[in-house]
Amino acid sequence: MNNNDIINQIKDSLDIADIIGERVKLRKTSRGFMGLCPFHHEDTPSFHVYTDTQSYYCFGCHEGGNIFSYVMKSENLAFPDALRLLAGRAGVKLGTYRRESADTYAVLNLAAKFFTETLTGDSGSAARAYMSRRKLDTSDIGRYSLGYSPNSWDALTKFLRSRNIPDKAIVDSGLALQNSRGLYDRFRGRLMFPIHDITGKVIAFGGRIIDGEGAKYINSPEGPIYSKRRNLYLLDTARNAIREKGRSILVEGYMDALRLNKCGFTEAVASLGTSLTPEQAGLLSRYAGKCYICYDSDAAGQNAAIKGMYILAEHGLSVYVVEIPDGKDPDEFLCNNPPEKFEEVLTSAKPLIVKHAEFLSPALHDSATRHSALDELFGNLRKLNPDDVLACMGSICEATMLSPEMVERYVFSRETPKPQTQIQPQKQTPKTEDSKAVKDEAEAIFCALLWKSQVCRISISPAEAMSLLNTELARDIASSILTENPEELNVLWLELGETEKIGFISKGENLCSQMQGMDDAEKFSRIYSALKRGSIERRIAEIHSMPPEKRDKNELKTLLTQRSKFSL
Repeated sequence: MNNNDIINQIKDSLDIADIIGERVKLRKTSRGFMGLCPFHHEDTPSFHVYTDTQSYYCFGCHEGGNIFSYVMKSENLAFPDALRLLAGRAGVKLGTYRRESADTYAVLNLAAKFFTETLTGDSGSAARAYMSRRKLDTSDIGRYSLGYSPNSWDALTKFLRSRNIPDKAIVDSGLALQNSRGLYDRFRGRLMFPIHDITGKVIAFGGRIIDGEGAKYINSPEGPIYSKRRNLYLLDTARNAIREKGRSILVEGYMDALRLNKCGFTEAVASLGTSLTPEQAGLLSRYAGKCYICYDSDAAGQNAAIKGMYILAEHGLSVYVVEIPDGKDPDEFLCNNPPEKFEEVLTSAKPLIVKHAEFLSPALHDSATRHSALDELFGNLRKLNPDDVLACMGSICEATMLSPEMVERYVFSRETPKPQTQIQPQKQTPKTEDSKAVKDEAEAIFCALLWKSQVCRISISPAEAMSLLNTELARDIASSILTENPEELNVLWLELGETEKIGFISKGENLCSQMQGMDDAEKFSRIYSALKRGSIERRIAEIHSMPPEKRDKNELKTLLTQRSKFSL
């Protein structure tokens, strides 16, 4: 049977609607089924599955293909792995379908069996004693396919040679190295953790030294079938739990992942290195929308978590950073506490935005580093879903000492915080008739921009507009524009003879036309800043008019800081 015959047999044996329907809720249509697209966010279904052609197509994001392309994209698999997964589902033997890496899989599988047999045999007593010290028992050997590499120069190499495995295949599989004396085992005297791909095939190993000197962990080198960028430890067994629980728990080490799994947190996986990658983020985003990062609490761990969480967030994940008490790692914490306590730790995890703002707080409060810290924070916030940013607005404002309006400006307009955005209250400017006239003109321009621009109207709420305006006429006009149709208002005001309102808007339009070199959005931002400063000054004046014992000094300090950031 040739390769095309195998592929066609798999297609004939499986229904694409059954495969897609495991993840996507489908409803019947005349040609097949329809549902929400699994490849992009949408509220109205545009994803179609056609049973007559055994294909799919999304009219929203324009993704389309057959059963193989669907599995490759949804499971983040290369074609050979998707083929193997679907062949298993269809009960089709791959037979003579070969891949260049077939021999490597076979060699690694033999090695995994050798390591497990060694761990359970007489020569594995030291490794079993180490497991006992780490509160792992013999049942975990089979459960997690653990093994032991003998503390011998070439025990594994000799075993593989006895199975007629060529030296080149042993080296290519990353299991042995070569020097002038010949081949010698890469892993010696270590507890072995096999790394599986998403389909459960062994693709690499990690080894933890149990005694003596040497690197704490060593890992298989990358090769044709193994890339640490594209894999996560335990994901092959954790993915169903991640789907069911709606979250993943991401840790750094093999032991952390094992301990969490052993204690009932079967949605836990480990990154193969501290630097998270877009490929790993893509894997996790396939199965759930939330990810809890539980890295070490030292500075390096926190830095890794913060960098990684934005990679995850860019792939649509809501990310929470877990802080374990006393700087413990998950393994140590769960060895000394019941699982319920770790669930409490998860519940108190902080959204990535809050954690990053807290992490940068010392730099944000130092005038020498404030500008660069703001650049770092807002540069990352712009990568996120705006709803996630707005949900953490209070924490961002508290950490940055900026108003919500300034935060929105820096995030959504992509404006770069200016170096002078410092904590430096300015002296209060005495009120004069000229400044009052400027504010009246600003209110007229504000109302005119609301009148003419839908972009301006949707950028502000009626309540916020009311807080900015000081005159009753401007408040009345703005409230009407933001709650009714401006075109209908024009007719209504004319019918009611309310020419003052129309005249006020005309005045604003004339003033607005004098603001050269700016579009409506830029003009609105400029006027908003002036009006915001005015509203702050009114509140400052109210506080100063109070008896000294009734003045809120903290509010006054905050207002003075905010006022320095707004001007016409």
